[in-house]
Amino acid sequence: MAIGTVLTNNHTQAVVLPLDVRLPEGVHKVEIRAKGNERIITPLGHTWDSFFIGASTVSDDFLNARASQDQDQEEREPI
Repeated sequence: MAIGTVLTNNHTQAVVLPLDVRLPEGVHKVEIRAKGNERIITPLGHTWDSFFIGASTVSDDFLNARASQDQDQEEREPI
């Protein structure tokens, strides 16, 4: 796990990222999501939301060989 440094100036914070976890070349804006005390930083336009909303990028046979989802009525818990 890499450790960065938080710099505070007036009411603004900046995080200095170590070289091994730096953002890709050309990234100038990021999206920041707060989840409890965690902050999730993603290059702008590259969140998982864009994957689910946009065109599918998985192959046609994706999940064709998955385990069976069938259950007998006796195995199911009644509602």
